[in-house]
Amino acid sequence: MGAGDLPPPRLPEECEARCSWDLSTAPGWKLGGHEPWNHQGYDGPVRCGTCGSEMRFVAAIASQEWNGGRESWAPVGSLDASPDVLRRHREATDVVLGNRETMRVFACPLDVDHPVISDLM
Repeated sequence: MGAGDLPPPRLPEECEARCSWDLSTAPGWKLGGHEPWNHQGYDGPVRCGTCGSEMRFVAAIASQEWNGGRESWAPVGSLDASPDVLRRHREATDVVLGNRETMRVFACPLDVDHPVISDLM
């Protein structure tokens, strides 16, 4: 290819994994913003069991700060470390939920007395 040539276009299927793992959702602990989705995709908003309103995402508590598919989120230099140091960097909080899952917590925006909803993904 010459200096002005563009690389050939890529098929969407070739870009999907990189978008999912590297670009779209930062792994790890999170407060507020948009909730992380699981690998199966978005199932629509979480609804309050009391009033039916759309719940507000509060927090994500993750077992790992990044995983094998999201090495682009790893701190610089940590991927070259020994396996023990690598695990300590990846699981910096020492909090492990389920089978290394992430807990999402939601609250009703209309009434703080309505029960929160949490799930593991």
